[in-house]
Amino acid sequence: MSERFERGSARMAELDPALQPLVEQGMAGVSPDFARMVVEFGYGDVYTRPGLELQQRQLIAVTALTTLGHSPRQLRGHIGAALNVGLTPQQIVETIIQAALYAGFPAAMNALTLAREVFAERGVSPLPSSGDR
Repeated sequence: MSERFERGSARMAELDPALQPLVEQGMAGVSPDFARMVVEFGYGDVYTRPGLELQQRQLIAVTALTTLGHSPRQLRGHIGAALNVGLTPQQIVETIIQAALYAGFPAAMNALTLAREVFAERGVSPLPSSGDR
């Protein structure tokens, strides 16, 4: 295995230990090479570059996927990864609200619905405590 693959695999495990197996399983019957490219380029090259922390990268991913509006599986995964790297539900919600200015309200509503589902699965509340308002 290449150094890029090893780097990417390690970064994917930091975000979500189930991420790489999901990518590989999803591409197994059609293009294992594409799964390798995702690991090597997406996570081995891009996600390991200096200059941004993992939390910042996850906020960007959530914003971009919200704005695209047609990648619910990937958005769900990145919302979960955002929680995994220490972002709060409130930070994720505010990121999606901010994206509404550019993505439109329907895309933001869909993203917030996915976020609510992920938060419920994780047992976390997206609403700040009454002392935080």
